[in-house]
Amino acid sequence: MRKRITGIIFLATILLLTGCRKSEDKLLDPEKPITVTVWHYYNGNTKESFDTLVSEFNETIGMEKGIVIDAQSQGDVSQLATAVFDAANESIGAAPMPDIFASYPDNAFRVNQIVPLISLDQYFNKDELDSYRKEFLEEGKFITDGLYYIVPIAKSSENLYVNKTQWNSFASANGFTQEDLATWEGIFNVAETYFETTGKSFFSIDANANYMMIVSMQLGNEIFSYTEDGRAKFELSEEAAKKIWNYYYIPYIRQYYLKTGRFSSDDAKTGSILAYTGSTAGAAYFPTVIETENGGEEQIEPLILPYPHFKDGKAISIQQGAGMCITKSDEAHQYASSVFLKWFTEPEQNLKFAVSTGYFPVKKDALNEELILEQVTQQGITTESIIESIKASSIMFSNYTLYNSKPFLYSYEMRDLLERHLFDKIVNDLDQIQQVSENEKETLITELTSEQAFASWYQDLYQEAQQILDQK
Repeated sequence: MRKRITGIIFLATILLLTGCRKSEDKLLDPEKPITVTVWHYYNGNTKESFDTLVSEFNETIGMEKGIVIDAQSQGDVSQLATAVFDAANESIGAAPMPDIFASYPDNAFRVNQIVPLISLDQYFNKDELDSYRKEFLEEGKFITDGLYYIVPIAKSSENLYVNKTQWNSFASANGFTQEDLATWEGIFNVAETYFETTGKSFFSIDANANYMMIVSMQLGNEIFSYTEDGRAKFELSEEAAKKIWNYYYIPYIRQYYLKTGRFSSDDAKTGSILAYTGSTAGAAYFPTVIETENGGEEQIEPLILPYPHFKDGKAISIQQGAGMCITKSDEAHQYASSVFLKWFTEPEQNLKFAVSTGYFPVKKDALNEELILEQVTQQGITTESIIESIKASSIMFSNYTLYNSKPFLYSYEMRDLLERHLFDKIVNDLDQIQQVSENEKETLITELTSEQAFASWYQDLYQEAQQILDQK
């Protein structure tokens, strides 16, 4: 009797699921295809790769089911976020909301306050959701209801990029090894020695907000705590803030670190620095040739290592990369959107896209060094920095915890604050130092890096954060 009941329940479940699938498929008609608009921020090779896969979908699954994907680039990430936000607000001159749009969690959360997004559980079953790497999926969970709203598409983290050619020479002469590059303390010591012996900066940090969030997490202090109403509190501890001050602000002021352009790889190309932390998606931008002091060029090799951590801290690194959101519209367009996103994130398609763009696939079955490197070979990618980044990142995927703060009300504005607040101070303070005589510089640096100066910055940061988060 028990076996018969179990069998009946199983059969009923299958019939129910089959019925749902048939019902969903009736929403589409191959004779009358519907158009699904996708807004993204891809450009160059990334756009080309995405467009190729969109064409493949349209000519196969799309033709079979009656779905046409219309993919449109809205510029860069910032321009896309603005375009979607304007569309949601129905601003004058804004285009209608797309069916699907690429988004980071903070922008998705604020858009959802205006135009509802579709939670993934409406179209993705448990097994389908479980097939994604957990951290990648969790990034799209909203604290207001605990549901997922962002389909992971391709992800990146950060690596430590090093000019291996010049590093080997300097390390050998000064008694350093690669182990010294594994921690923030070690990098500081290396950078100090490098500056004292060469008069040049050693290191740069590409993403300021990432650094502040991650080093805090490495020390066991998450910068934000969250409330069920979708808000957050700023809770950067004084201990973590002091570490940020000591291993970020002070080395920049002492010129052990340097960043003059938008990306640290630009300073690496000119030979202004030897190492930097940057996105794994930017591995291809690591220079193969650098400028020398006499105006010539030098061929260099890459050394790419896992993201640094504190000696007494946890191995934690950022995860980043915009996912895709489905806008609430009608059942046919919502279902069609889910069909495309499921297809796109299947390992066969997702590996092609991720590898060709320097990102990593999002499903557990595809997030495998052997499979990724096999795809690298198939695509004829020979760039050494990309291959070395994949190897370093595979170590991180096995041994690190990947972190991204949850989206909340004004998280978009808070990320902007973390990105600019301390770095703007560095730029302004370095300008002050350049204005005084050589005899006065050390006195000014001592003043700028004092305990009093730290306390003042920490208080200012807290006040600005509270002003943002306390808005109604």
